[in-house]
Amino acid sequence: MFAECRMKRLVYFALLANAAGTVYGWYYYHLQLAENPVYTWPVITDSPNSTLLFTVALFLILKGRKSDFLSFAASASLIKYGLWTCFVLLFHSDYFFSPYSRLLYTGIFITHFLMAVEAIPLACTITERKPYFAAVLAWLLFNDFCDYCLGLHPYIPLDGIEVVAAVTLLLSFFSFATAWLAAGYGSKKCE
Repeated sequence: MFAECRMKRLVYFALLANAAGTVYGWYYYHLQLAENPVYTWPVITDSPNSTLLFTVALFLILKGRKSDFLSFAASASLIKYGLWTCFVLLFHSDYFFSPYSRLLYTGIFITHFLMAVEAIPLACTITERKPYFAAVLAWLLFNDFCDYCLGLHPYIPLDGIEVVAAVTLLLSFFSFATAWLAAGYGSKKCE
């Protein structure tokens, strides 16, 4: 019973932390959002959108109204944008970890790493993988197109943008495959 109570607290903490991260993430992008049309906003705010998906998916699980598709979309996007942010921060470490911004971006690095980590147990709640989950990959790839062909990627240094774009594309496939495999494991083991 004690372990169940602790687990429930952890789940509610994750729910609240991701909801707060969503709000902060949207704030973080406020300058970029102000400079772009409203219809582009969904492809600009990648990380906060991922944490919003997680928050909604987890809330639905707690209410007994689980959506495998939403859990899968949240898992794949959490993996992609969590790892993408960690990569970009390290790739441009001189810029992001300068003395005046080191603390902020250390926190952002840790929270985005945890986004990728929390995606796996969420994927394990999926009871059955469906072919229409491929729509998630299509969304991730569409987002890549918007970021690097239309210039809607987050404000980052442009040095090595080709490398960042290539890694982003690889992460789309990697995150989809990882979520797919975890969902397959979950349908057998995590119930």
